[in-house]
Amino acid sequence: MISVLFVDDEPVLVDVGRLFLQRSGDFSVTGCFSAEEAVNLLQKHSYDVIISDYQMPGMNGIDLLKIVRNEYGDIPFILFTGRGREDVAGEAVNMGVNFYVQKGGDPKLQFADIGHKIETAVERRRALLAIRESEQRFYDIINFLPDATFAINMEGDIIAWNREIERITGTKAEKMIGRRGYTHSVPFYGKRRPMIIDLLLHPDPDFERQYPSIQREDSTITAEGVLHLSDKDHVFLARASFLFEKAGKPAGAIESLRDITRQKASEEKLRRIITHLPVGVHIFRTDDQGQLICYKGNPASKNIFGSDRECEAGIPIEYLFSGTDKERICSVCHNIAREGGTKCFSEVQIISGNTTKTYDLTVFQTGPGEVAILFNPGERQ
Repeated sequence: MISVLFVDDEPVLVDVGRLFLQRSGDFSVTGCFSAEEAVNLLQKHSYDVIISDYQMPGMNGIDLLKIVRNEYGDIPFILFTGRGREDVAGEAVNMGVNFYVQKGGDPKLQFADIGHKIETAVERRRALLAIRESEQRFYDIINFLPDATFAINMEGDIIAWNREIERITGTKAEKMIGRRGYTHSVPFYGKRRPMIIDLLLHPDPDFERQYPSIQREDSTITAEGVLHLSDKDHVFLARASFLFEKAGKPAGAIESLRDITRQKASEEKLRRIITHLPVGVHIFRTDDQGQLICYKGNPASKNIFGSDRECEAGIPIEYLFSGTDKERICSVCHNIAREGGTKCFSEVQIISGNTTKTYDLTVFQTGPGEVAILFNPGERQ
């Protein structure tokens, strides 16, 4: 049901309008006979649309329109004017009237046309309100994210800059929203330059080489980098992903930055501990193809697989296991590399040269996209 406030100093016209509208559509019509009375009603009730005559004693329709726009926003407003009042129509358009209608002619046809205009204006406003509410929810979510987060549209205009990124950069959103040309990078680097979010929208292989840890997965890029903020170097994990329109077309991108400085310090401490462990440890990293590749092992890991080296660098994790354990262990390792966690496996058989050895394995994440496998000799070995 669409609620209509009909304002006209001619009671008969108000009654006729109410009759035609309520018979022809899903309308509930409240009538009043002056703009002053309409203002009083608006203070007490809300309406989906206002229809007002222009020429009335005291306050006219344009005066009422000005009050509505100043105090009640974009409520659809339809203005009745007499013939030959193009000057009034022009002023009404400048004030934000939705439609203006000249009085006269067949009342049935005229109010049928007004009914159509009411439905059109109300549908447009409801659609606009839905978009505004959706945008507000998006901004509210962005603001409450714990990670520093910003977003840009396809033209590079900054459309979101949340509270956490304000805090770490000291730059307020009002200074950033609407700016373009890599302006989002200035608070971090002191100059305009691409960031991870820009590599998502506009891939640049040469520039990507500045991020050795960069990973692409579907519509997301992840990379680590060092930023100088508050007179200190901080290690950040950056993640950028597309924003999509309802139809699935990219509308922009969003990037979040998580300060992992303490985590990296802890990882380095862990690596030093691993180096001095009396049992073998191999560390695997996820490459660009999503494979876990061995890149490092501690001194105690020598000869686990019949090799004199600490780690067969570049060997995929799938090459290290065989039999029924292979698929299960490799699947768990990939999952832990992505999401973290720890998993233990008992009595896993490893082929070492011409012999078979049994180990208890412990798998744990040592960093994003990275796992370590601890090889503890079984009791029967």
